[in-house]
Amino acid sequence: MKWLFLATFLLLVGPGGQRLAAQAILAPPFGLQWGDTPDKVLDWAETKKLDVNIRIPGNRPEIRELRVASERGPLPGHQAYALEARYHWGKLYEVTLHYGAPGMRPAEVRSAFDKLKSAMTAKHGVFSPNNKQEKKEDGFVRRSVSYHVEPIAGLLLLMSLTEVEDTLRKKQSVRFSLLYRNQNIIPK
Repeated sequence: MKWLFLATFLLLVGPGGQRLAAQAILAPPFGLQWGDTPDKVLDWAETKKLDVNIRIPGNRPEIRELRVASERGPLPGHQAYALEARYHWGKLYEVTLHYGAPGMRPAEVRSAFDKLKSAMTAKHGVFSPNNKQEKKEDGFVRRSVSYHVEPIAGLLLLMSLTEVEDTLRKKQSVRFSLLYRNQNIIPK
């Protein structure tokens, strides 16, 4: 029993007596930290000359949403084409990366999704199927699939892939997103 307590203590606190941060398990991308203020994203976007859209939902004044994108292609040093950061009373709790630019071949985007899912599985554990849908209407077929992993309670990593097929014009578009979320930032 004494060994179990010691092992649990070392797992939660660490051998040096300092408390281990949950972000070490699932840190947001681009050097962000859970609880950061929007300044970090805004400064980075300004330095890299990226477009920023800020949204403040009228019915949720505690939420701030920043979307960062580049007119010239993917984000600097990354394969994602856009980054969305969400803040609750000024504290970062969610980051979403969007992949698959207009004009990319569907097979190329699906392959990138599979590679990223494999890399994330190796790093964070096996993803569980989350949702799968197919909707057909007015000459369009929309398919979506998502997977998630929750390494510890409140920390979530979700991947979703969406395909839209225009059956009349024989065109197809595929995109996917990777969402990091720390529900522990938002008080209950």
